[in-house]
Amino acid sequence: MKKISVLVTSDIHGYVMPTDFSSKSVLPMGLGKLMTIIEEERKHSAVLLLDNGDFIQGSPMTYYEQKVEPHGHNQMIKVANVMQYDAAIFGNHEFNYGLHTVKTIVEQSQFPWLAANIKDEKGHYFTQPSMIKEIEGVKVAVVGITTQFVPYWEEPAHIAGLIFEDAFTSAQQEIANLREKFAIDVMIVAYHGGFEADVQTGARLEESRENIGYQLCQELEGVDVVITGHQHRELALHLFGKAVVQPGTKGICLGKVELLFNDEGVLQSTSPSLIYLDETIPLNVEVQNIITPLYEKTEKWLDQRIGKITGDLVIHDTFEARLKGHSYVELVNRVQMEVTGASISCASIFNDTCAGFQNDVAMRDIVTNYIYPNTLKVLSIEGRHIVAALEQSATYFTMENGKPAISEAFKYPKEQPYNYDLWSGIDYTIDLTQPAGQRVVSVIFQGQPLQLSQHYHVVMNSYRATGAGNFDYFKTCPVVKDIQTDMTELLADYFTKHGTVEAKQMTNMHLIYPDSAEDSFPSR
Repeated sequence: MKKISVLVTSDIHGYVMPTDFSSKSVLPMGLGKLMTIIEEERKHSAVLLLDNGDFIQGSPMTYYEQKVEPHGHNQMIKVANVMQYDAAIFGNHEFNYGLHTVKTIVEQSQFPWLAANIKDEKGHYFTQPSMIKEIEGVKVAVVGITTQFVPYWEEPAHIAGLIFEDAFTSAQQEIANLREKFAIDVMIVAYHGGFEADVQTGARLEESRENIGYQLCQELEGVDVVITGHQHRELALHLFGKAVVQPGTKGICLGKVELLFNDEGVLQSTSPSLIYLDETIPLNVEVQNIITPLYEKTEKWLDQRIGKITGDLVIHDTFEARLKGHSYVELVNRVQMEVTGASISCASIFNDTCAGFQNDVAMRDIVTNYIYPNTLKVLSIEGRHIVAALEQSATYFTMENGKPAISEAFKYPKEQPYNYDLWSGIDYTIDLTQPAGQRVVSVIFQGQPLQLSQHYHVVMNSYRATGAGNFDYFKTCPVVKDIQTDMTELLADYFTKHGTVEAKQMTNMHLIYPDSAEDSFPSR
């Protein structure tokens, strides 16, 4: 029997060292620790190492390298070359820094970038669509495809002259082409995209074709392995006879598909799994040596002041902040509206460790408070759905002994404070003494009652725009604008642009409950 291990990273987002940059803590994450596992795997079997996209963008370190101190040689690619990747796929975030950067990383890589559905205006492939590698006498083909939604998100100048074709059709054509011309023993589709349907039940989750992983597994013929990503999920399963992996994000685990062949090189079985990091796994020394200079500069930069606050943006009590509104959320909403031009915004206090900002703001403060890699979307939303969203957020509270408390649904089986939104751009009153679903007393927009059938432009984070958190109606709302830059970068840019930022109280919301004194709320 012959054995080949297909090892997969995806959505690394620039995380090499074992840190999320919010503190000095050492965490089980990052390419440096993954490389230790990869080297161990190479001792036991032949390895095909693939990256499935969103490799060079997303961490404070890659932001520093691109925006603060650009290098001639991309440090992420230096690391990738040392790790001896066999191929990489373009993620949508590879294009965030423009075509010059994309072409530079392709030139600097000692491995091919695969893109079967990305072409220029003349119909030529941007890079090669696939590759064939012979390992242990076995011919393994890899077809690379990228979510076709990149043009919806990216700045036009960043992808000028590129055409992103339908990912399914492109994969189907390239697979047929390879099967016709070559004797392929194993066919792998590496797709920077996720699943549009529940992998257990097949129930449809979306219709946009941003993610088509389920269709790839269900309808593609002659495929043995489907690698997925983009959604940051942790998946290892068989679907329609194909081995599927999706290894989360930031290098928290390594995707693995073990391929077993008989002596004639005929594939006998595929075994998908995820290998998780833990605190005992050491950093790879070679990777550490490459990235340490940039990492140390980034750490110093994170502690440098990037802006100043006048007024109070410190969160002393997150429950009170959600109940009465807070200047921290007002600032997040203010940034979201300035960046997008939307007139209404909603945002959350993500967890109960969110402390807001002291008067001197450093980059580390931003990544500590805004902990998720969200981007922004502006949706065209009917007034009735805004009211429904306010009602849904109001279910965060229940009444206990005449006082507001957190509903059980937001505590068990998982704490979900991030699913309670506070809104700016509208004046709204919620009566917590009323039954759930009947709590919104009034909603005013620009001095007039909100019209239930009228459409309003509302900016929210990309997570909420999917309808996540029991806001299902959002996922069917038309997308007016899609900003594919992480909110941490947008917040940093805001402070860099304005220098001194004024803290402003939320004066637009009012929650009524027994003994709630009018003077305990900001004036409306």
